[in-house]
Amino acid sequence: MTITGAQQRELPYGASRLLAALGLCGSLALAAGTAAAAGAAYSVEVAEFVVSVGDGDGNERTVASNLVPYLPDRACFGWRIRLAEAPPLVRLREVLQLPKAPAFWSGEDDEYSPHIFSADRTTATTEEFKAPQDGWIENSWCIAEGDPTGPHSIEVFIEDELVRHFDFEVKKFGNP
Repeated sequence: MTITGAQQRELPYGASRLLAALGLCGSLALAAGTAAAAGAAYSVEVAEFVVSVGDGDGNERTVASNLVPYLPDRACFGWRIRLAEAPPLVRLREVLQLPKAPAFWSGEDDEYSPHIFSADRTTATTEEFKAPQDGWIENSWCIAEGDPTGPHSIEVFIEDELVRHFDFEVKKFGNP
């Protein structure tokens, strides 16, 4: 599992149809982001779970979906949250839960990594400060060779309060 960076990805054969199918799941993705308990210190205006796949020209197409295609080095997933009256800086904790350990984690052997990994290597907890841009904060990961398929989840905390929980599935699709 790798955290996203500026990288070009090619769209494999049949991925255009796959993106169209993922687009149909958009309403499910928006429903998958469940609200935190009432009275949270931060008011969430919008929460989105998105999937991006390269188009072969160095561009990415992004759709709201809770299905992530298993396309190593091509498919990425992440969340975006817009806060009402966002402060200049927020303390963020993201907990990414996988169904089993991946072949490797980005930052696993880096003592300066913002990620902490569970003993069984199925959970990555990232703690960092983010400066909202027009109220938006976000984070994303990319599928890497050896990542597990199946149900995954991400919990997003701001100042130790759960603001969103996203459930999604990483799935291998056959060639058409």
